[in-house]
Amino acid sequence: VRCEAHFDSTLPHRLRPRAMDSSPASAVAQDHGCRLPILIVPGFMSSALRVERSEEQSTWEGKRIWLSLDKLGLSAAVAAATRSRNRGPDPGGADESAGRRSAFRAAKATTKGLMQHFDAEQPDPDEKDDGCPQAHEPLQVFRERCLRNSWVNHIMLKSPTEEMEGVRLKPIEGLEGIDFLTESALTKPLTSVFSHVIEELKQVGYEEGVDLDAAPYDWRFAPSVLQARDRYFDHLRVRVEALDRKGTGVVLLGHSMGNKTIMYFLRYMRANHGQNWLDTHVHTWLCAGGPHLGAPQAARCTLLGDRMGLDAFLNMQEGLIMAQSFSSSPWLLPIGAQASNLFYVRRQGALEIRGLEADLPGRWISSKNKVVVTLEVSWRNGDGTTTLRSSAASSFDGKKARYDADRNFFRFCGPAELPPCAVLVAIAKEVGMPKRRIPLCHLGSRACDCVRLAKEAARGRGGLGVPRAFSVEKSIRELWAAGRPDKDGFVEAQLPLKVDMGPSGLFQFGGSVRFQLRWRGAAEVQTSLLGVARPLAETRIGLEAPRVCHAKESIVYDRLSLSEAGGVDDSPNAPMQVWRKYYEGDPLYDETGSQDAPPVKRVVAVHGVNVPTEIFYAIRLASIRVDATQRQPVFVLDREAKICLAASNGLRMSGGIASEIPGAGHGSGDGVVPLYSMNHVHEWARDVESLRVEHLDKAFAVPLTRFEAARFF
Repeated sequence: VRCEAHFDSTLPHRLRPRAMDSSPASAVAQDHGCRLPILIVPGFMSSALRVERSEEQSTWEGKRIWLSLDKLGLSAAVAAATRSRNRGPDPGGADESAGRRSAFRAAKATTKGLMQHFDAEQPDPDEKDDGCPQAHEPLQVFRERCLRNSWVNHIMLKSPTEEMEGVRLKPIEGLEGIDFLTESALTKPLTSVFSHVIEELKQVGYEEGVDLDAAPYDWRFAPSVLQARDRYFDHLRVRVEALDRKGTGVVLLGHSMGNKTIMYFLRYMRANHGQNWLDTHVHTWLCAGGPHLGAPQAARCTLLGDRMGLDAFLNMQEGLIMAQSFSSSPWLLPIGAQASNLFYVRRQGALEIRGLEADLPGRWISSKNKVVVTLEVSWRNGDGTTTLRSSAASSFDGKKARYDADRNFFRFCGPAELPPCAVLVAIAKEVGMPKRRIPLCHLGSRACDCVRLAKEAARGRGGLGVPRAFSVEKSIRELWAAGRPDKDGFVEAQLPLKVDMGPSGLFQFGGSVRFQLRWRGAAEVQTSLLGVARPLAETRIGLEAPRVCHAKESIVYDRLSLSEAGGVDDSPNAPMQVWRKYYEGDPLYDETGSQDAPPVKRVVAVHGVNVPTEIFYAIRLASIRVDATQRQPVFVLDREAKICLAASNGLRMSGGIASEIPGAGHGSGDGVVPLYSMNHVHEWARDVESLRVEHLDKAFAVPLTRFEAARFF
């Protein structure tokens, strides 16, 4: 076994590409002076996809969709980037306390409110897109929004084995499918995947179709689905045999998840064609950035949501839906011992509210408009204020507003125990403004509503709806103690409303907001909501000291394994359900990482190293309005957490993400795959004839730049 941190420059000159020092790639590519054929297997999202059939967008057929920025709407991306820059991070569906909001954000919320609510026919943003332009929406923006929605519907999957109805995508074959992801001259250089690698290979004499080829695949599907649906691994066998014209064997070059694909292929061939086929046709497995034990970043993207590098085009909801629809996402989840130390969850209690109804004075809210209710919880113990908004009332006759129970279950996550001083406030808001017959009255009404919106924004409650009535602060503990719990633990409660009479500061009492609420302490949240049976006290067994802490000593973090965090969502197509069915249940996949030595003679592994790489996460339960019609993350990153001093060596935490960083006596991964996952190849030393490991210092995982490709080859 030969493990080096730098390339060996002592090999004969004939093995060196041009005037560069010899590299593992160039040395592997030649055997006794004979150039070995190379077959490239790309990683996750690294194969271009084209539309083969589309009932929704027939003009897209035969054209590239991954990645096609024009189908996403380029000017919409500019607008989204501007919104993202001004808005800041999403706190998981809840508005934080007013103290954190700048004057600019307050003004922005006010302006947004005026733009949205001066039209009585403004649709509820929670409703499904009906294909019509929204109020004040330019036609070009509307068209781009429709294109983006259509693009998401094409890329996401209906189930782990099926595409959306009326859609069929296929990978673009050969090197064309892996060099660049886009065809546009403007964006092509920005989406390079293997273009520089291919260029380097061609400069040392390789020819496409002769001794160089690629095997793109539909990276959205699990490996067993790839075989059942596309017979991908059978086609891969044919490609290998076609390249192996001289009988020297083929070099399989995998990058990132492509190495997972190669490992599955090797096991598939051994099971179906025997070890002799592998000994004959596979010379070497050249593994670049292999996530052999998975990558924590995949768990974060799959369970918490991520825009997958398309921040300017997708919102978090679309990114989460897409990532969780791919049956390939669990393929990259961490396995082995590291999966048990992946998350550290803040110990929290939860206030839950359901059965929302509102009795409202009809003369202050038009029956033609929509009504929403904002609920605000102030913990008053240093944990700030959390605000959640209902969907629009499913029915409103001018007096009574009723809300769909499936879309209006509120969960406010706060301290482990309910503070005595915690209070609840309800605000009734009108979406749309009644048009007065007298123009002067109409103008005066709008001016008053501008004042109301400004006040709401200053309090951190800016958003949809003009406030019409609100309750006084009511102690949550008193509301909880006043009722008799039902079989689910909920008690009936109501908050009397007082109507805002305008800028005069006068109020008129009338109406109320009714609901059911219950409080769950930290222990009940862990057993009922998280489904973790072990006591809280056992969460730190095996750890010398806590790894994650908070500025407030009273806040404690408990270790949560990947299976526990993912198991909260038990729907049929949830990521952990897909994992159990398509990975744990697949005999060709080793979900433990303990018996995974490849059935080949030679392995050369090349790792990018010494780049800060995600390693574990501090999370908290998301305060959200649970909508049964949408997929929502249960957890969000805890941006207030920090690494404990005793565990800080080689680690850094920012925004709830702990990364391994290079330093004295320790290294780090390639920016995506941790070093321990790539270095797992050392466990194969006794099972393969030849193992060579090389490190590329400061080389990021993707994409391979021209300089890194030159170092590689």
